[in-house]
Amino acid sequence: MKAAVFHGAGQVEVMEVPRPELEPDEVLIRVGYCGICGSDLEAYHVGMYEPGMIIGHEFAGTIEELGPGVTGWQVGDRVTANDAIPCGQCLPCTQGRLTDCESLTMIGVSADGAMADYCKITARGLHRLPDGVSLRQGALAEPLSVALHGVRQSRLKPGDYALVMGAGPIGLLTLQSALLGGARGVAVTEVDPVRSRLAAQLGATLVLDPTRSNVSVEMLRFTGGKMPDIAYICTGAAAAFRDAISLVRKGGQVYILGLCTEPVEADFMSVALGNLCLEGSLAGWAEFPAAIDFIAQRRVNVEALVSHEITLDGVPCGGFERLCTPGSGAVKILVRIGGER
Repeated sequence: MKAAVFHGAGQVEVMEVPRPELEPDEVLIRVGYCGICGSDLEAYHVGMYEPGMIIGHEFAGTIEELGPGVTGWQVGDRVTANDAIPCGQCLPCTQGRLTDCESLTMIGVSADGAMADYCKITARGLHRLPDGVSLRQGALAEPLSVALHGVRQSRLKPGDYALVMGAGPIGLLTLQSALLGGARGVAVTEVDPVRSRLAAQLGATLVLDPTRSNVSVEMLRFTGGKMPDIAYICTGAAAAFRDAISLVRKGGQVYILGLCTEPVEADFMSVALGNLCLEGSLAGWAEFPAAIDFIAQRRVNVEALVSHEITLDGVPCGGFERLCTPGSGAVKILVRIGGER
């Protein structure tokens, strides 16, 4: 079968690899769609995945084969899957803190992923797609679960003002999730004009280019003089991590959903004097069913994020190189591998 294989920084190759062999309690998925994630892009830049890994963890497809011991599923079932699989046995897992698992398996990160004709996954990670949700939409359940988890774990309350820093896929989904969570208004900072326009279309109260505006002054105006209650960092840009501390009210929260691979200097005196809460989160195991339900009910617009659809052969140039090119207009790139839309 064909698969997109990571070989190191700047090196992703589509090549022939063996079809996965199933262990007990595993299923084989014929992949329909797989998204290119921001963490995949960071790995492409700096090489943080293991060479030889099949990438891809945002996906949907149909069950091709059931391994020994799998029950409750049938060949042909349309599914998506949670990419972060907790062991269920360590202390955090037994306490219900599944995303804090000490032996978390991450599809496409620490185990072969889904940017391939087929992938395998434990049946525990599967989620059935309702009839009204396409495979294309189902591939976006994973990033939506990440955004939902972040907003649910944050201190956001109905009536709060929120700032979303970065209008990539996670930022745009966090924007929508914060509005669903009752935010009075959500401001978004973004330098790319295509992503800025999309943020406005998806409900942002205010959209600013941080390189052209005094964000602190604009936040005071936006909130009527008190600054946002919470800032969600949804970008890997180091400047956002440095600036966020000064862009929330006293007693507010900075919530980290983006990945920054370079060291960031932080003003921790302002954190202490401002009585600020700094927090972050990984994945969204518990939020996966809600993500699928919100897509089915059209409460979150995931289709709007898809700027490009490419084939598996186009992943190195049409995918990663396009995302690395300023002004390309890329937001979310989906790889169509097989199956229905």
